[in-house]
Amino acid sequence: MSKGQVSVEFIVLFLALLVAVVVSTMTPGIFGLNKTVELSSASLAHAALSKVKSNIEILSVSGEGSYKLVYVKSPPANWTFENRTIRVYGNGFNISTNTSIDINTYNYPVSSLKILSVNLTRNDKNVTVAIQ
Repeated sequence: MSKGQVSVEFIVLFLALLVAVVVSTMTPGIFGLNKTVELSSASLAHAALSKVKSNIEILSVSGEGSYKLVYVKSPPANWTFENRTIRVYGNGFNISTNTSIDINTYNYPVSSLKILSVNLTRNDKNVTVAIQ
């Protein structure tokens, strides 16, 4: 290899890095920043909803009086618990799921991104939800 000669492997790696940088910076421009924020909020809401649901399902097979405190990060959204349905809806997303046990009716609006402490208590025939 003579002085100043660049290997083919280095050129391929450099071009791959360049393509990755261009694609990652184009995404907000193509879809718009607002759409990117909506997708991020929906993803975060889905993860929070899944965590709450899995803990409710654990309590459904537990004895009466069992208690769980669950911390979830929530985007700005409205949380609705009714019968066997949990629903989280906000700016550009609407996510819902069903549980195997009844849940008390409860609504909680979240105005900004924050960590919620969800108190779950197993009663005789249902699970009581309280968010702080």
